[in-house]
Amino acid sequence: MGTRSLSGITVQARLQATVQNELADGSVASIAHPSINFSKTLTSGVGDSEANRALQLSGTLAEHGDQITFDMRTMTGVDAGAGSGLDGVGQAVLFENIVAVMVVNNNDVGDAGHLEVMPAASKGWTPIGSHLYSTGGSLPGGGCLMKFAPDEGGFDVVGGSSYRLTLRAYGGEVEWSLYVLARHDDETSSSSSSSSVSSSLSSSSSSSISTSSASSSISTSSISTSSISTSSPSSESSSSSSSSSSSGTSSQSSSSSSSSSSSSHSSSSVSV
Repeated sequence: MGTRSLSGITVQARLQATVQNELADGSVASIAHPSINFSKTLTSGVGDSEANRALQLSGTLAEHGDQITFDMRTMTGVDAGAGSGLDGVGQAVLFENIVAVMVVNNNDVGDAGHLEVMPAASKGWTPIGSHLYSTGGSLPGGGCLMKFAPDEGGFDVVGGSSYRLTLRAYGGEVEWSLYVLARHDDETSSSSSSSSVSSSLSSSSSSSISTSSASSSISTSSISTSSISTSSPSSESSSSSSSSSSSGTSSQSSSSSSSSSSSSHSSSSVSV
């Protein structure tokens, strides 16, 4: 058995600008508005201001209308680099509540593709809310959405009723990233003796990841530290995502690798 834990957990958001007004006499009045450096440090665990699970994913929705749906409880069908449904160190994903979640449109500012974020049509994860192009809430290139709940309850993930999250492209191709800090009340988990580096993605049951088009894809890179930041509203995201497309079912190559551990330890940070 291995014990999973997190270290170096931080959640940050910073907004800073100076408003200036030049007066008739040439003097300048100024004030620092907005000026906030929101920063919270968490420890590993399952209580208030704690987290003990983390995941990071990225991929591409190749054209308008393509979408991908995640099981926010088990991430069935999702490969973060160590196998389907496993986190970055090869341990089974099981999120009981979400502490922080960030969704990013990695397109350049001005690109046509917007990213819509919403609960899935069936058994949708409602805490994320609906952020649609039609209502002006979609994420344009370089945009991000983050929610944070440090209290013990977090944003609840309810298996069977409220656990499915959908990302959808509007207007063109979208490169996306998803970052999660979460909790599970059983901190002890068995170490995987063998896990595949990547596995096939398929549209299957409502408990698994699904894509609406064969051209949708997920990139699978091993992650030990996740962070993104935007220092001002004009900053552009430059994150790059791997993408693949085919005329058939969207899938990723399967290759096997062995991993074994008695203790898993990750460093996590989410920032805007």
